[in-house]
Amino acid sequence: MAEPQISDEERVLELARLSGISIPDDELAEVANRFGSLMLELDKISDLDLSDIQPVSIFPDEG
Repeated sequence: MAEPQISDEERVLELARLSGISIPDDELAEVANRFGSLMLELDKISDLDLSDIQPVSIFPDEG
């Protein structure tokens, strides 16, 4: 059985709840729209061949 699809607005509300962030009702549609656009752009990364990319250490070992 396939999982039920949830809307971007529902997903944003749940992520906001889990993060302790409040999103006013009058801003929810815009936030959900931007979230959806961001997720589409992030999906494009999965199409890239990153096999030759080396990880970068953000916090180098302290000697």
